[in-house]
Amino acid sequence: MKSIMVIADGLGGRPTDLDGKTCLQVAETPEIDDLLASRGAGGMIDPIGPGVRPGSDTAHLSLFGYDPYQCYTGRGVFEAAGIGMDLTEDDVCFRTNFGTVDEEGNIKDRRAGRISEGQDQLEEALSSLKSKKYPEVEVRFKRSTEHRGALCLRGPDLGGEVTPTDPHELGIPIPDSTGEDESSEKTAEILNEVTHQASKILSDHPLNEKRKEQGKLPANAILSRGAAKYPNVTSVEEKYGVTASVVAAGALYIGVARVAGMEFKEAEGATGTVDSKIINKAKVGLDELDKGKDMVFLHFKGADNASHDHDAEAKVKFIEKVDETFGWLKENIDWEETHLSFAGDHTTPIQYGDHVADPVPVMVAGPSVRNDALEEFDEYSCRDGGMGRFSGNLLPITLSYSNLIPKFGA
Repeated sequence: MKSIMVIADGLGGRPTDLDGKTCLQVAETPEIDDLLASRGAGGMIDPIGPGVRPGSDTAHLSLFGYDPYQCYTGRGVFEAAGIGMDLTEDDVCFRTNFGTVDEEGNIKDRRAGRISEGQDQLEEALSSLKSKKYPEVEVRFKRSTEHRGALCLRGPDLGGEVTPTDPHELGIPIPDSTGEDESSEKTAEILNEVTHQASKILSDHPLNEKRKEQGKLPANAILSRGAAKYPNVTSVEEKYGVTASVVAAGALYIGVARVAGMEFKEAEGATGTVDSKIINKAKVGLDELDKGKDMVFLHFKGADNASHDHDAEAKVKFIEKVDETFGWLKENIDWEETHLSFAGDHTTPIQYGDHVADPVPVMVAGPSVRNDALEEFDEYSCRDGGMGRFSGNLLPITLSYSNLIPKFGA
């Protein structure tokens, strides 16, 4: 059998979203509701555990069946893996921003005006970064989208317990990083050295001279945060005995899935925003199953973006776009041999605009599922579902319905 796991990022809401209702309640979702009523069972899931406010990275690790308390090292490694950097256990990785520093050396903008062009030139210029004190350590930088990027240090005796050089504040100098132990102090020294080098390289770069002439903010600094060593994560193939692909747009989600051993597949028009052509993700996902993969993970980001923007209308519209995609899936999945699960990775209420610890509705559908009495998929209806309330482990639950999970014990 085959398995599909769909996550709508930030799906869950609160009655403060829209006149006493959640966005999921307000949205028209006939396709999802019909799939639940005809083939599925629902419930409520705590992405990590009750009362735990999840990050997107830790939530996905938990949903994949890993214990984030044991294997999570930080976000930087997932960002680096998500943009295609080759990583090993000798790497310490950071999320980075191109930033703007003024003539007094103070941070003027943490995103360099959300720079949207010329980043390849800046990446090439930063290929010369190196540590003079520790020449055995390799320094690599790769740009991502807009101002984002990743910095990786590879070498012996590097620790990941270091403070960031991105203070999340304006009007102050870039702070020096410090380490909590001897190996992390070595990492911090290299990070400080590289940060100063980057400032010199970028300040004199022709692209930034041109940006200043055009009245734009120069991208003349690198701000780093989210230090992380490569996590001790067993691949899904080794853990569950399955081959898997991920179809997503955001680097973080691609990175978590890649670290878990899933093969990334790109979908045309997939942007990770509310405008993303998510139906193309579904088409690529089914194509992967046709080509022989045991399971595919589809990630839809837009609902979370709208939630962070406090935009209830946009979130409702995106949920309805997800529903349209489910309509296509319903018509094209081979329901005699396929199981599909669907949930959010966390609740992001419109009013609050950030992740909270509230559980999220979840469902699973397919030929092996004991159908329950639910007819609507939302935060209220799913409280009465046959799946009950549980924590994490959505991927192994999905695979189990498809008889793809190894037995524990004799």
